[in-house]
Amino acid sequence: MEFLKRHYEKIVLCLVLLGLAAAAVWMRMAIERVHGTLAPTTEPRRKAGTLAPMDLSTDQVTLAQVTNPPAITLSGDHNLFNPVTWKRKSDGTFLKIVRTGPDALVVTNITRLYTVINYDHASGNGSGVYVIAIQQHSDPQHPSHKFDEYAKKDQKMRSGLYILRDIKGDADDPSELDLELPETGDTVAVTKDKPYEWVDSNIADLRYEPESRTIPKVHVNDFITLDGEQYKVVEITTNAVRIQFRTTKVTEIKWK
Repeated sequence: MEFLKRHYEKIVLCLVLLGLAAAAVWMRMAIERVHGTLAPTTEPRRKAGTLAPMDLSTDQVTLAQVTNPPAITLSGDHNLFNPVTWKRKSDGTFLKIVRTGPDALVVTNITRLYTVINYDHASGNGSGVYVIAIQQHSDPQHPSHKFDEYAKKDQKMRSGLYILRDIKGDADDPSELDLELPETGDTVAVTKDKPYEWVDSNIADLRYEPESRTIPKVHVNDFITLDGEQYKVVEITTNAVRIQFRTTKVTEIKWK
């Protein structure tokens, strides 16, 4: 009994260790017994097939939109950075003004202006003088300027438009006159029934909607006033008018 009292703890520890060893042996045997009752779980391998291509069109469109964002336009008809102006018309109603200045100009018409040279008659009596009728439309001060010149062969005329080089037919009643054009060096023929003409300029009719007014018969080098600012017409072609603000910006207005 004295031995048991002294070594009680050791005896209990040995019994616990023996119990744990026995439990471990039993656990291993139980696991092997359960494994023996389980059926094999291996399955035959499936043959690898060709995968159908994935539809990435939506993703590609989204990616394109992200990588190429639309440009930001701060001008135009929207009002975030461009407040709209309203003007009262003569009848009391209001007009919405989206554009002002040259951008609001509209070309309503463009007319060609011609210079016409026509053989009228001979002075007679063998004088060798021939009456040439000239009509010019390009002068804003004289839009239908007509005058006669008395031409002699190889004589430079005051108008500077032509030089008489040859007379065909009877000297007192020629059938044709040959004229040289100094500006181009060309020679043209004129008769009483067949004048020679060319386009020397254009005039334009404009409309400025913000002020509800028309600006007719505008020539090159004319000045027009838009909202208190002066603009100069620097060019008129067959399909456009170009105006300049002071000496800087040039605006082109197409004729539609």
